[in-house]
Amino acid sequence: MNVYLQRYLGLDESRVFAKPAGFPTLKALERDYIGFLLEVTDHNRAEVSRILAISRSTLYHKIRRYRLGPGESDAYFS
Repeated sequence: MNVYLQRYLGLDESRVFAKPAGFPTLKALERDYIGFLLEVTDHNRAEVSRILAISRSTLYHKIRRYRLGPGESDAYFS
């Protein structure tokens, strides 16, 4: 694993990681990260947009695109 990513994620640099069977797409990572931020901020969209350094309208668009809003049929991490 990339040393920068290990430091950024707070992982032990000496640990060896096995290669996963498949790598997630950037779109999947973005969806999961936005879903995670919504959960940890109690769905405070203004706070999430500040964390991501994007406008609230861009965040709303991504929430609709990834169906992350309340009452959507998909779970955040499905």
